[in-house]
Amino acid sequence: MNVERALGLLAQCAYRFWDDQGTDEIGPLLAEARASYDTAEHTDVATVAIGRSLIAALELRLCTDVENELNSGWDYDLEGPPLNGVEEDDWDEVSRPVAERAAEAARAAMDADPEDPLVPIHLGHALAWLGDRDGAVAAYREALRRDPFDEQADTCLEMLEVETGPPPTLDTSPRSYAFALLREKSRISNSEWIDIGHVYRTLAAARGAAEARLRETGDLTRQDLDNFIKLELDVHRPGQPIATFDLMGRIPSEPKEGLGPFRFDWSDVPLDEPLEPSLPPGRPVRIKNLLCF
Repeated sequence: MNVERALGLLAQCAYRFWDDQGTDEIGPLLAEARASYDTAEHTDVATVAIGRSLIAALELRLCTDVENELNSGWDYDLEGPPLNGVEEDDWDEVSRPVAERAAEAARAAMDADPEDPLVPIHLGHALAWLGDRDGAVAAYREALRRDPFDEQADTCLEMLEVETGPPPTLDTSPRSYAFALLREKSRISNSEWIDIGHVYRTLAAARGAAEARLRETGDLTRQDLDNFIKLELDVHRPGQPIATFDLMGRIPSEPKEGLGPFRFDWSDVPLDEPLEPSLPPGRPVRIKNLLCF
């Protein structure tokens, strides 16, 4: 399906930003993703709108952070832009039309799906960069309404000198769709880890991905494996508690000096239970500050 192809292309763009490598290829990849949405047929309208909004948000990041080097310390993954950066940092205003398109695409996606938490943060970024403080505040507040645990939205409001309270206690998943989230934490240096999230429409697909990732670790000892990667499976169902499974804890600890390949024990994971209503094909998911594909 074209929406699934587009999602894969957007994932490539996000990873290139995170790794700060191959960013010169992001523009063509975004253009290809847009073409995929243009030819998408018989698919979820909101998924296409959200995808187009994500393209526009990544184009704004590309414009400010890579092509024109306008970013003066803005951490795109953890905070928001400086207020009115288009005038303070972009004297030629090359980013204004890009930010305006990002805001327009975000509004269309928010109208298409009033509950998905991915888009409001992008609207807030675009409006803050354009100098619309009130609009940005409203967008970040909407992001918190849709996901009360979005720490980035909370940080963005603090940057705009807006007080926020602690997140509420939620006993059940606030999501409208069911999905399996495979959370991966991989070591990139002696002191740093990177968080990656992958979403799946079935538990069987999540199991296959987890086992494939475990095989990729090679012949590590059991102890070295724990110091190299962490895998966790979260199962989201609307109105139900989020079920969390520590996959690394399901690998036998003996023999401690033995080498891989290792295996997960899936005996207490309900792999045969369907995830309904299922996440639409090609839909990215935002969990707190983590963008998952």
